[in-house]
Amino acid sequence: MRKQILAWSLGLVFIAASCTAQAEVSAEHHRSAIVSLPKLATTVASWEHIFRTTFDPRILAHYCLATAVYFEARSEPQLGQLAVATVIVNRAMTSTYPSSICGVIYQGAHRRDACQFSFACDGRSDLPQDDRAWETALAVAARALAKERKQLILPSATHFHADNVNPSWSRSLRRVTKIGRHIFYSQG
Repeated sequence: MRKQILAWSLGLVFIAASCTAQAEVSAEHHRSAIVSLPKLATTVASWEHIFRTTFDPRILAHYCLATAVYFEARSEPQLGQLAVATVIVNRAMTSTYPSSICGVIYQGAHRRDACQFSFACDGRSDLPQDDRAWETALAVAARALAKERKQLILPSATHFHADNVNPSWSRSLRRVTKIGRHIFYSQG
């Protein structure tokens, strides 16, 4: 949810900055300027585009999923990153978890260190710092969200953890495989 608010806020800040810049037109220029309808229509269309793309669920899902891939698996090869993304997509498709990608990722994020994905509630910034890793995460997220589900690996996996921890919940699930430093599980 925090990421959704951040994405919305960034869009609204952009709009506010545009409004402020337009409001700072000097009084003399304002008096001599004639507002043309085509210019006004273009401005309205621009704002409509900003609102539509800022609140588009597909864009939010892509951004949230890329952020999760970046923070949970950026040091993994692309196969490992795709496996992490697949777990998140699989969760969003079950009735046990929230139905949106962002909802799955930020479930429980309001509780410090008690959420589904550690980066979401660790108190650190969720803004990517490594541009190359971010570009890879965006590409992996796009692939995971593509309509062609045949390209996804681990079609039943709903859980994973790093191989350096042994969470209690892992004993109640069926281990599917290990890819890179992550172990993947399914619920059946």
